[in-house]
Amino acid sequence: MLGKVPASRLRLIDRIVQAAPAVARRAREAGVPPKDVAAFLRHYFRGVGDEDLEARAAGDLAGAALAHLAGGARRRAGAPTVRVFNPDPATDGFGSVHTVVLVVCDDMPFLVDSLGLVLNQSGHAVHLIVHPVLAVARDGRGRLKRLAAEPEPGTRLESWQLFEIDREIDPARLADLEARIRSTLADVAVAVGDWQEMRRRARELAADLETRSLPLASADVLEGRALLEWMENNHFTFLGYRYAKLKRGRGADRLVAEPGTGLGILRDGHRGRTPKPTVLAGEVRAHARDRELLVITKANSLSTVHRAAYLDYVGVKSFDARGEVDGEHRFLGLWTSTAYSRSPRDIPVLRHKVQKVIGHFGLNPSSHDGKAVLHV
Repeated sequence: MLGKVPASRLRLIDRIVQAAPAVARRAREAGVPPKDVAAFLRHYFRGVGDEDLEARAAGDLAGAALAHLAGGARRRAGAPTVRVFNPDPATDGFGSVHTVVLVVCDDMPFLVDSLGLVLNQSGHAVHLIVHPVLAVARDGRGRLKRLAAEPEPGTRLESWQLFEIDREIDPARLADLEARIRSTLADVAVAVGDWQEMRRRARELAADLETRSLPLASADVLEGRALLEWMENNHFTFLGYRYAKLKRGRGADRLVAEPGTGLGILRDGHRGRTPKPTVLAGEVRAHARDRELLVITKANSLSTVHRAAYLDYVGVKSFDARGEVDGEHRFLGLWTSTAYSRSPRDIPVLRHKVQKVIGHFGLNPSSHDGKAVLHV
């Protein structure tokens, strides 16, 4: 793999390896032989741009990497290590004009994007990102036994991330930022961990719509099924799922989460949260009772995973034997980029809405004006 790194960068990395302070001491702290520390440094910086390596003292870069190594020397399975601090050369082995964030966690999709969201939303500009993926072997107590650049028998892939951000000197803000990073890592972990199960739930619902007798127009049911299948085919980033029962009352109804159905960011007990019943009254109550299959809208909370956007909400209503709405399957996530770039005529549900708009104006879809409306 090192053969793919530009020669100019290899020379810069060699300077870092040669400048590594207290290699033997750091190696002993991490339980890694000195020769393996050198290999660690070479892999650690291989993806960093030459300009970033040139702009910093080789000794400080080496010290930062070795501090990261020491911090990741012990980690319980599934538990990330997070440190947000202003390095002190006397105690940390390196200095920086910026605040440094060090993270070690299981390798997962969305990590760099999601942590970047936290840092940007906290008002801190990012000046450097180092994020190697390492094949790591640990013992039963989480102690580091072996590091490798490529997967080997007995190793697991870990993401080691270093961020340099605007310097923050307020201890309370540093602690708050660390807490927010841990919270985001927890969201990423449950979303990625339950991703396949959420896709399975979408497939099951689609199949169920094919066989179940519903008090709805068959065309609407077919479109609902087509949308679920389209979502599951990599057009929707599934982040959360839960089923809730509709409990009817005299003055108001309630949506009550079914225990054990939560997945992803809606997983039962995630971040210590217990889902509370949603009280429905007035127009919202009437809308919940409407005999329509789908509810497609935006949630009122921003995603903490992947990108900063309000979560997309797709609800699929369930019906009892009398044909009355008795619950809702709720999916939270984000439409993928392909959902925004595809022709609306290729997207279930949306294609019929577009056709209704064109039909409203009485336009020939193949005419200039019809095409203009379709483009809008």
